[in-house]
Amino acid sequence: MSEADRKRVPLWMLSPKDEGEINERQGKFARSKCKDVLMAFTECNRGRLISTSWACRKETDDMMECMLHYMQPDFREQIANEFIKEKKQLTLKARQENTELQKGAQRI
Repeated sequence: MSEADRKRVPLWMLSPKDEGEINERQGKFARSKCKDVLMAFTECNRGRLISTSWACRKETDDMMECMLHYMQPDFREQIANEFIKEKKQLTLKARQENTELQKGAQRI
């Protein structure tokens, strides 16, 4: 997305629902990038209750480090830009369809 496109749709114009969608996408992105670490964490915790805190310390630390890395503002900005681009395309498509419907109604 160019800087000009970015200026047309400021981030502050995102609704709370949009913010939630961006958060969800960022979490999904982080989980996909940390898949192996999350699997190791899950396997270590399987069948444990209290011993998890000391037995899986390395796996927990690795998971937290990986997830925190991908939850940084730089990645959020990238995901937000993609979301804004998609939203803009959907808006343009809806406008075009609306224009076509209005033209069709005028013919009748």
